[in-house]
Amino acid sequence: MTGKHLILLAAVLSGGAAAQGIVSLIDARVRPNAQVYRNRSLIEVIDLAQLKTWRDNKCALGSKASSSCPTFEFSVPFLLDPTNPLRSSLDVSRDVAGALQYEWQRFQDKTRWAVSVDLNRSVSAATVFPLLPYATRPLGCTPILNSAGELAIAAAKVLAGNPEDITKKLATYQLSVPSGVTHKDFKLPSGLKFEMKADGVELPNYVYPRVPRSEYCAGREAPDLIPDSAYPLPGTVYMPSSSFYGISGPNYPMPAYFNWDEVRSRIRNTCNEAVKQYYREYQENVLKLLATKMPEAMHWNGYTNWSGNKSGIIFAPVAGLIPNITKVASVAQKAQLPQFATYLTAQTAASQLISNQSRSGGKLVQLEELKRWLEVGSLADASTQGAVNLFQTWQQLEPMLDKRPQTFFAHARYCTLQGCVNVPVPMLMPDTVVTPAGCTVSPANGGLGTMTFALPAAHFAWVAVPEGMPIPGLAGSPTLRAP
Repeated sequence: MTGKHLILLAAVLSGGAAAQGIVSLIDARVRPNAQVYRNRSLIEVIDLAQLKTWRDNKCALGSKASSSCPTFEFSVPFLLDPTNPLRSSLDVSRDVAGALQYEWQRFQDKTRWAVSVDLNRSVSAATVFPLLPYATRPLGCTPILNSAGELAIAAAKVLAGNPEDITKKLATYQLSVPSGVTHKDFKLPSGLKFEMKADGVELPNYVYPRVPRSEYCAGREAPDLIPDSAYPLPGTVYMPSSSFYGISGPNYPMPAYFNWDEVRSRIRNTCNEAVKQYYREYQENVLKLLATKMPEAMHWNGYTNWSGNKSGIIFAPVAGLIPNITKVASVAQKAQLPQFATYLTAQTAASQLISNQSRSGGKLVQLEELKRWLEVGSLADASTQGAVNLFQTWQQLEPMLDKRPQTFFAHARYCTLQGCVNVPVPMLMPDTVVTPAGCTVSPANGGLGTMTFALPAAHFAWVAVPEGMPIPGLAGSPTLRAP
């Protein structure tokens, strides 16, 4: 650490922002992206609680690690793609983030459409061609007979502007600047703001499947051939009262009788099965992804340990291939501190003068904390500027609302002297809440048909951390790190 950062560390330890860990060093002197992490660029991270124990016990440098003299500083290498060592660590993190988005959206879509199919599997509901999309209909999972459904889904996609299906792709890099982590003496410039960028995990609202139907059709290929117990009068003819003959139900075109307990049971049973199977697969896929793509990352307080509605954090440093010089100029302009850009350059007479003047004027913290708004640059930028971007991921219990309505498709018959035609009657179902313990369906007869997913989901963010300043989001101590 430089003398400047030792001063900042002293400030943190003596009444700055509450902190669990800091970046103590950005080491870019070694060859980046080599196979062995000790030959790669890395950062050093200090656990401040362990450092306090070490200092309180007056431990000597080089003493053997023990409970009274614990290890307090750890190496965390930049992310690496072992199949392509020249790929930037930023792109590796974007790959991980995109996979996290994919896994959640895939789980959410499979659950939603499994419930929808099971609601409408009776052959009695197939006597009228449905409204789009056909995947909600009883033959939607039936081989050969579902070809019309594929055409209907394709048509729905065209009408929606041909949005892509759920696929694994690179996530968009966006820098987050969480509040509550800056030094107490930092004054937020009017041109900047604290903001956690949305990570795009939640599934957009499209009214057709975005995963192949094979992913949720297992066990649902054959429709029920008996009349639907929720809708037991499929042959009944309902006619409007304006017709000159026949009879009409009191709420035409709604069914004369509807078994709401039956549809609530279907929703609950299918949803519970989805939580047991699809959500377990989601969790397994996430853990496998992180073990494969981030094997040397720092695990702080454990990815499966919880504090409130959030788990511990896994993080690793990242850098790109393009310098961030324009981003530096943008931060300086928004902060109305033109000297900020000069301050970040390599040690020159001008930058040292600004550092000395800021230190004597009490503005060093202001300049250092502005680095939290520095978007990712090259590895050389991180080393020279004394700030590094970290890719962080954690689990969070934050309800996500799927607004796509669960609908039961009943039908009525409209008859005149010329004959009878089928009239689709979509009926919105009760709302559902999906939790790890199972699914709760509203007791109301009807609703908006929404599904609220109140399950832990993997989230992510990129944050910038100055050397000697607190790392956002940490609680507890490291539980797993590279040896």
